[in-house]
Amino acid sequence: MLAYTGVVFAFGAVVWHWVMGKSWDDSLSFALTMTVSAVVGRWIAAVIRRRAGRGDG
Repeated sequence: MLAYTGVVFAFGAVVWHWVMGKSWDDSLSFALTMTVSAVVGRWIAAVIRRRAGRGDG
């Protein structure tokens, strides 16, 4: 999970800085927001899958 988080953060920061032409401060803020969203999204999906019963889906 740590490797996944690092890759998402680094990719987001680099893309936001180079492609969008933003400052590094703005890029790191964007990357932090994106990373937290991705990690929390995976966590919520895992919780939902765990709670799904045998008759669901």
